[in-house]
Amino acid sequence: MKKTHSSKIFTHVILWASLLFFISAIIWANYAILDEVTTGQGKVIPSSEVQVIQNLEGGIIQNIFVKEGQIVKKDQILMQIDNTRFMSSYAEAEKKIDALEIEIIRLNAEISNTKPVFPEKLTKTYPHLVQDQLSLYESRMRELNQLEKSLELAQKELNLTRPLLKGGSVSEVEVIRLERTVSEIRGNIEKFKSEELDRLNKARSELFALIEANKADKDRLTRTTVRSPVYGIVKQIKTKTIGGVVQPGNDLLEIVPLDDTLLIEAKIRPSDIGFIHPGQKAMVKITAYDFSIYGGLEGVVEHISADTIIDEKTDKKEESYYIVKVRTEKNYLGTEKKPLPIIPGMQATVDILTGQKSVLQYLLKPIIKAKQSALRER
Repeated sequence: MKKTHSSKIFTHVILWASLLFFISAIIWANYAILDEVTTGQGKVIPSSEVQVIQNLEGGIIQNIFVKEGQIVKKDQILMQIDNTRFMSSYAEAEKKIDALEIEIIRLNAEISNTKPVFPEKLTKTYPHLVQDQLSLYESRMRELNQLEKSLELAQKELNLTRPLLKGGSVSEVEVIRLERTVSEIRGNIEKFKSEELDRLNKARSELFALIEANKADKDRLTRTTVRSPVYGIVKQIKTKTIGGVVQPGNDLLEIVPLDDTLLIEAKIRPSDIGFIHPGQKAMVKITAYDFSIYGGLEGVVEHISADTIIDEKTDKKEESYYIVKVRTEKNYLGTEKKPLPIIPGMQATVDILTGQKSVLQYLLKPIIKAKQSALRER
């Protein structure tokens, strides 16, 4: 009897434990949330247009510093075109500009009647030219001083002669002659200063024109060093021969931009597109890197194609799909110190979060679906 009673108690305990476990499982299944995900296959595409690098003037390729498939930074040197013809023109213009600046300093000093002060850089670079301008300054100032001294003497003589005219000691003709002399000397001084001012204005105009022309020479010289306009990957090098001639305006290289973010183009079946809209979160798994080791890239749905696209290879309507573009938050896997680069063309799996359901809803879905199907049967 005791054995039978113990057996009944054990059975009841098992039943109650099973019931409690079942109720707990239902409660857990009702509150445990799982993500609803739509999956599509895709690939990494350039986030902006391919950059075609050209050279306006053309020339002889002196050196090529990159290879196809190489990742380059913005402003990194890609090619060097021979700059001999531009360098000589630029250097000649620079010399003319410096010479004019030295002349302008001398002319300003002459007009203001002060000693010219030349910058140390010009004095060291062009000592002979500076010395020539100093000599010319001294010569011109002597000429001016001589005119001013002559004016002073002529004016003094005139001042002494005028009182003598009243006493009849000198004739009026003599006074007029002295006045004419004073006027002529004063005119020569004004002419001297006017000519200096004209020379200064002419030199300034010439300097301005040379500086503007030199900017163009400098631009041409700068363009002989071909640099990357963006951070990206070298897709194609059009001319690979060192010493080869590039015609003006010809394409040199193509660079695929690699921005701080990536753009993934995924194919989504028409049956799954209804629950996808821009702004939804997504997880991008690059097939080249094991997801369980390196993880994936978080992203956001950016664009959905307006209509389905039929695969050109199969040309079957049943294999049509929508194009969904997802932009990632970063452009690499791994760490910032040791990033794993991701480049256009790499294959990817895109999981788009379309909603959430409890575990209980997932478990009941086949039952509800079967029940609805059964009600439609005869």
